[in-house]
Amino acid sequence: MGQATVVRDVGRKIRQLRMSRVGPRVTQEELSERARISVSFLSMIERGERSPHLETLSKIAGALEVPLAALFEEGKMDGVEPMYRPLIDACRKYNLGKRDVDRLVSVVRTMFA
Repeated sequence: MGQATVVRDVGRKIRQLRMSRVGPRVTQEELSERARISVSFLSMIERGERSPHLETLSKIAGALEVPLAALFEEGKMDGVEPMYRPLIDACRKYNLGKRDVDRLVSVVRTMFA
């Protein structure tokens, strides 16, 4: 696995953890404030455009209230049927948020209703 892949995957994981929190979702502004980094830097990290130092990753993990190792865990698709994996991978590739996925599901329901 190359450095660019790791940087991209960690950025996606940070975004996933930020968006999937229980209760109200954490915005980039809130997370950047908690981690004491700029919003633009956090945004670049989430998009895989910047490679943060370990200290920065530690701050982000602390702000998300997860162990640092959680930022490096691969998404688990053990219970997912293989035919659905390309769809899930596409959603991750394009960094689709909950709103985007809801729209996509709506389109699929309309197409096959």
